[in-house]
Amino acid sequence: MARGLAREAARQPGGRPFAEARVVEGRDVRAIPVGEPVTGPEGMGFVDGIQRFAVEGHFGVTPVVRAQVAAAALERHGGALRCAARSVEEFLTVPRDRLTTDQWEALTDVGLPIQESDPGPRPHPLLDRWAAVQVIEQRRDRCEADAAARFLAARPDAWLVVDGGVTGLAAVRGADRAIGVVKSHETQFLEATDLEAALTLPAGSRSSAFVRRGAGGVEATSWYLRLWPWSEEDLLHGLARVERLTARGALDSADDVSRWLLAERSPVADRDPRWERLLYPMHHVEMYMRAEAGGWH
Repeated sequence: MARGLAREAARQPGGRPFAEARVVEGRDVRAIPVGEPVTGPEGMGFVDGIQRFAVEGHFGVTPVVRAQVAAAALERHGGALRCAARSVEEFLTVPRDRLTTDQWEALTDVGLPIQESDPGPRPHPLLDRWAAVQVIEQRRDRCEADAAARFLAARPDAWLVVDGGVTGLAAVRGADRAIGVVKSHETQFLEATDLEAALTLPAGSRSSAFVRRGAGGVEATSWYLRLWPWSEEDLLHGLARVERLTARGALDSADDVSRWLLAERSPVADRDPRWERLLYPMHHVEMYMRAEAGGWH
C-alpha cells in the first residue's frame, strides 16, 4: 500500500523546477578533479530517515492514513557503524475539516497522535493521498533534524553527513559540521553552459561551487559531485549535489569533503535502485532502521 501511495504522489506536481544561485568559485562552472578518495575523520556520523504508510480505512471517501517515520544517526569508529541517536514517530493523518465530531472522537480513541492534512477545495482520492504524503515527509524531516541535532550536540568535533539539504539545520548548534548529500535533482540551480558543465562531470570530479538560498534566507554553499561514470547512462547517473551552510571554510574544504564522500561509495549498495547515488553508510542507516522498526501492522 505504501508503494502505491508513493507512486500516486509522484504523479503530482513537484517542487520548484528552477531556483536562483550564484557561482562563487570562478566566473563559470567547470569540472574540478578532487583527487583520490580518502576515508573521512574518525567518529563521522551519518543520518537518514525512513517512512512507511498505508490507508487504514475511510470515513465516506476520506482516507485515514497510518504512518510511521524514523531517523537515526550512526557514527563510525574503527570501521564499524553504531547508533548514536534515533527518533521514531507513529501517527494518523487525515483532513480534520472533513470529519464530524463523532468521527474525530472515534479517531482519537485509537490512541495515536493525529496530524492534519490539507483538505483541499473538495474530496479527491489521489489529492487526498498526496496531501497525506506531504505530512508524512514533513514529519520524517523533523525526525531526521532531531537525530542530527542530538548527534551534533553530543559530539562537538564530529562531522555529520545528512541525507538532503542542510539549510533546515541552520538553527542547530554545530550545523557548520553538517554535510548534505542530495540525491534528487528536481530543482535546477544553474543554466546554459554552467548547467551543461555540471551535468557532464566526469567521475571523481566536482563542479565549481555556487551559493543557493533556502527558506528564511539561509545560504548554503553547494557543488555537484560525480560518484560514478555516466558514459552510456543517464546524465544524472552517479551525480549527487553536496552542500554545507555558507560559512568561513565551507568552500576551502570542498575538495576534502568530496574525497571523503567518494570513499563512501564502497561497498556498493547494489540491491538498492538508487545505488549509484547512495553512499553505503546511508544505505546501512536505512537497513538498520528497517530492522529496528520490525514488521508493519
